[in-house]
Amino acid sequence: MKRLFTLVTLLSLPFLITSCIKKEAKPKETETPKTTDTTPNNLVKLGETFINGAAAKAVVYGTKEPETGYNEIYVALFDSTDGSKLSRGHFKIVPMMDMGSMQHSAPVENSGDTASTNGYFKSAVIFSMAGSSEQWWLNISFHNHKNNKYGTGKFNLAVKSSSPAKFKSTVVAADNNSSVFISFVNPSKPIVGINDFEVVLHKKKSMMEYAPIDDYTIEIEPTMPSMGHGSPNNVNPTLTSKGHYKGKVNFTMSGLWRITLKLYKNDTLVSSDQYFEITIEE
Repeated sequence: MKRLFTLVTLLSLPFLITSCIKKEAKPKETETPKTTDTTPNNLVKLGETFINGAAAKAVVYGTKEPETGYNEIYVALFDSTDGSKLSRGHFKIVPMMDMGSMQHSAPVENSGDTASTNGYFKSAVIFSMAGSSEQWWLNISFHNHKNNKYGTGKFNLAVKSSSPAKFKSTVVAADNNSSVFISFVNPSKPIVGINDFEVVLHKKKSMMEYAPIDDYTIEIEPTMPSMGHGSPNNVNPTLTSKGHYKGKVNFTMSGLWRITLKLYKNDTLVSSDQYFEITIEE
């Protein structure tokens, strides 16, 4: 009986050893580091991408779904190895529209800050036309100050037409036939009474370059087409910085309003037929 037990034990050893070896040799599963960022209540997640070469991941948010006109962009950056949030680095966004036979960019505002504000790097993109997610891309470059590495990434997104229109393009004959882009910024939530008014102007220099216009003068004329009247106490927008012009507009009652813009350069009227429409809810 003792010999039989010994024989069974010896015959079982290879199986036990093999099982242990196989169990230990099983490769350990890898996991993508988890980020702790959640979408803020006042923002919409637009997409995300790894920044190849910089060991970073970008998560991109906006104040609304992408649409033609002015779009504020907020980007959270994370260390792709441990998931920690990155607060320092050189960050840049370049929008790109791919139409197959041709490509073009769009006006963009990159802050140039090397430190995030409240955990986000801020930019703004002015989408000049609507397009599907196969057409519009956001290219992101980042110099990660944590590891001193540089990399790029990109993701695609769909852009819808703003309604009412918040973007206008016009050719200004009196300014060397320049293509001028006018983008509505504020008021984003108009009310009856005095509102902050803001537009931003860009000049198309090429398919890839758009410069802010800092040498125009703007007059605004709000009217209510259905009632045939305007409003008092408006303040014409003046240049603040980088193509942004700010003033005040007064809506005296609810309903549809039209704000006509008169553009001047060197005291010469160069455009007077561009306008934005706003509906004030009761």
